[in-house]
Amino acid sequence: MVVGIDLGTTNSLVSVFRNGNVELIPNEFGEYLTPSVISLDGEKIIVGKVAKERLITHPGTTVSEFKRQMGRDIKYDLGNGNLFTPVKLSSIIIKKLVEDAEKYLGEKVESAVISVPAYFDDHQREATRLAGVGAGIIVTQLVNEPSAAALSYHYEHIDQDEKFIVFDFGGGTLDVTVVDAFANMVEIANISGDNCLGGKDFNEAIAMDMCRSFGLEWKLISDKNKAILIKNGENIKISLSESNSIDKKVNLEGKEYEYSLTQQGLIDISSPIFRKLTIILKKLMNDAMLAQEDIDSVIMVGGSSKMPIVRAYLESLFPGKIRMDIDGDSAICKGTGVATGISLRMDKVKDIVMTDICPFSLGIDVVGDKMSVIIPKNQTLPVSIQRRYYTAHSMQDRLEFNVFQGEKLKASSNLLLDTITFDVPPKPEGEVYADVRFSYDLNGIFDIDVYCPANGKEVHRKRGATEGNDENSLKQLQLRMDELKQDPREIPEIQFLLQKAERMYEEGNVNQRRFLEDEITAFNAFLDKASVIECKKASVIFSMKLDQIEKNMFSFRTETTDLWKEYFEDMDAKD
Repeated sequence: MVVGIDLGTTNSLVSVFRNGNVELIPNEFGEYLTPSVISLDGEKIIVGKVAKERLITHPGTTVSEFKRQMGRDIKYDLGNGNLFTPVKLSSIIIKKLVEDAEKYLGEKVESAVISVPAYFDDHQREATRLAGVGAGIIVTQLVNEPSAAALSYHYEHIDQDEKFIVFDFGGGTLDVTVVDAFANMVEIANISGDNCLGGKDFNEAIAMDMCRSFGLEWKLISDKNKAILIKNGENIKISLSESNSIDKKVNLEGKEYEYSLTQQGLIDISSPIFRKLTIILKKLMNDAMLAQEDIDSVIMVGGSSKMPIVRAYLESLFPGKIRMDIDGDSAICKGTGVATGISLRMDKVKDIVMTDICPFSLGIDVVGDKMSVIIPKNQTLPVSIQRRYYTAHSMQDRLEFNVFQGEKLKASSNLLLDTITFDVPPKPEGEVYADVRFSYDLNGIFDIDVYCPANGKEVHRKRGATEGNDENSLKQLQLRMDELKQDPREIPEIQFLLQKAERMYEEGNVNQRRFLEDEITAFNAFLDKASVIECKKASVIFSMKLDQIEKNMFSFRTETTDLWKEYFEDMDAKD
């Protein structure tokens, strides 16, 4: 059995696709949302709703929002030397969700599709996969959260063709994505976001404002009082979703304080959050080269999108286009459920195709600490691209490739993923080179291949294929990656088109040859730099051009006798 998991910062959910529909799976409380909170009571691990109640009573042994630290070398001390990494904590949440699913479904869960923020980097994605392994399951696919939400939305509106934004504003992360949806296609066009921006920031803004109004110093109050204020901040935020103002009494250390907040007041104390939102949205629209009028609708996803001030903010940018007709809390999890159905080729969803994109640029450093991008940000996945790099100095006997992820011009300012070094024969500058190929698939599996013809040296690195995958899964993964790396000219339909174009060139007149030469040159140049999928798409256009040229090459137009005119018209009609 395969399930879909929304591993959230604040809450997590699990779903399954069966009987032609997505089903959300309830926990022991009959609720779909399981708080992503863990508490330690002696040696006993408490998960979910009960653990959340212990955030105030047992702050030293209870932890939440650890998803924000995924991929980082951080440990949480839950008392008595019990140290937990974000990966370990996440694996406990996943295991709980899997247990709930097995109890509900009555069968064993062996694998899962898990959602991740679109802006998770390579380390964070790998950490999520490891969390799945730690929970005893195989992670068959990682799907970006806004992509899952887009899949869920289009599954419910399959007859609509539109360009929309998924505004995924959760408890701890923000992803905004431009989506093109038509027929059975869901194409992710552009992504922007912030892994450390969410509803938690509003809770903290209110908590700190309370602290100031009470005449207290945030840095000086105890962890317990901070937890009390943050919890009250969350309650106030939720209450302001239903009313324009709220009056609240708060008890700290036996002393009662009074606090009032209005919608406008919340806007004022949250101005740094809205500044960040504006920057992210501007970047998204700029990267996509779109204006507000190009967007048909904005799909609100995530708990924080329910806030009236957030909706009002977006309404001011995209008037009349805000859509709240889906359950923002469950949209991502439902999308992972649809993804499981697609992967299993189930009826009703087997023909749905979703393309995703690379959220960060991937490249290597070259002379001058410059970032040489091999796979650019927003490149459609899966993709495999090769670049050639030459020695920079005479008698250079070693090549070093530092692999980075990020958008900074200065390579060292980006995230270092790997370093590959090997010896090369010392020769004059530029005579020795290495071909570097990056391959990246929909699951975030990242292959690095380096080959130096001068000495036959070859290095292969695979990132993202964690232990815990069975032999068959690894074999299928390798087949998919090998297919990505093939020369597009080895694809039979592309081979045919190139041979057809060459034959037509030999048969053409001067003008036709000139036109064909330009088209063949452009098509070959595209084959050298594009992904296999993009090449297949381009081959369709190239084929249409060749067909049109061929039709003109063998169509006769003459002003001869009526008999011959009718003859040629009849020939054209038959063609």
